[in-house]
Amino acid sequence: MEQSRFATLSTLFAFLMVITAKILIPLNESAITIQMFIVVLSAILGGSMVGLTAQLIYLLFGLFVPVFNSQALAIEYFSKPVNLFTLIFPFVALAIGTYVFTWKPLYNMLLRATVVILFASIVFLFANYLLTDNFTFEIFIKKNTAMLISNLIETYIAVMLCYYWIKYNKLAK
Repeated sequence: MEQSRFATLSTLFAFLMVITAKILIPLNESAITIQMFIVVLSAILGGSMVGLTAQLIYLLFGLFVPVFNSQALAIEYFSKPVNLFTLIFPFVALAIGTYVFTWKPLYNMLLRATVVILFASIVFLFANYLLTDNFTFEIFIKKNTAMLISNLIETYIAVMLCYYWIKYNKLAK
């Protein structure tokens, strides 16, 4: 991939991450964003390195400008353990770009995407366990079930859109 296309796609997806961070969907006691959709989309459409670079740009930009879903800078934002899931985005993009899109049947792609998202959620669960004093599994499930389900749905939608878009473009040629 040429450098100008790589830089343009990385910047575009980082910008989309900033926009989707500000769109909050209220559920139960917390709010969710559609950022996982952009993470998966950047990894599938741009490849693993574009997805990884876009997420790193987003996180590094957050050090200086309040781009996350609150008005806080990165140091204050990541002081809350629930926000640590954002740090997993670059790894999810790298894993989705390399691991998921290498298999062309749709059911294999969806299965692999599910494995990546569930693994990221387990890492997030373990990080919360280590960093929170009053952590209980019941409280975590109660507060984060909506986030996990929305992440899986966003991932499925992104994978299916990209799969059928690529399939349609191959048939059109």
